[in-house]
Amino acid sequence: MYSVIHSRTKSRTPDGDPGFTLLGTVARKSGCDPAAALEMRPDYVKAILEPLGMLQYPIVVITDDRHSAVLARLLADPDIGHLIRTVPEE
Repeated sequence: MYSVIHSRTKSRTPDGDPGFTLLGTVARKSGCDPAAALEMRPDYVKAILEPLGMLQYPIVVITDDRHSAVLARLLADPDIGHLIRTVPEE
C-alpha cells in the first residue's frame, strides 16, 4: 500500500499557473481552501491520510519540479518525511 501526491502546476504556458485558477473556481463553489491542494503542506497531507490509516505506508510524490518547496516541506516534516518517496524522471 502507498499514497500518491501529484504536485504539478497543470501549466499550459511557461509563465501561467492554471492550477490556481482551476482550484480557485472549485473552492468558491465548494467552500474548500483554494490553495491547500497546490501547496500540499505536511499538515494538510496528514489530515487526509491519518483518518484513512495511511500514515504507516510510503507516500510517493510525483512532481514537475515547478514547486520544489512542496517536496522540501514534506521531506523536512518529522512525522512523514521518512515516508516520502520520489519517482525518478526516467
